[in-house]
Amino acid sequence: AKNCHFLAMISNLYSHYGGRLTTGTSEHLYDALSQDEALAPFFANVDMDNLREHMADFIGSVTGGPKIYEGRPMVEAHEGFAITPYHFQRVALHLHEALITAGISAAHAEAILAEITQLRGAIVNQSD
Repeated sequence: AKNCHFLAMISNLYSHYGGRLTTGTSEHLYDALSQDEALAPFFANVDMDNLREHMADFIGSVTGGPKIYEGRPMVEAHEGFAITPYHFQRVALHLHEALITAGISAAHAEAILAEITQLRGAIVNQSD
């Protein structure tokens, strides 16, 4: 029953928060990532506006919004980078902070993070 409640909560967040959840979180996230010494090098030669848009679409798609994410599959999008569990955890911390900064409740931020953390295996491709 808890899992059903969790999925129902996630699927309604897009309509509850709208652009704060998608665009707001994406903006805050990539501002933080570009300032993080351990993560900034990953974004040195990346079109950040395009990345922000993809992340906003992705967040919308996992929280009940339109399924308009058209980025590459997660494995393919991250395979050119040596991403360790440490890097993944740093991004997760920044994502949590970005959600809170965008005005998402702590409980909803945790639920979104739990959903996205399921992608860890598709993103992490190096050991620490």
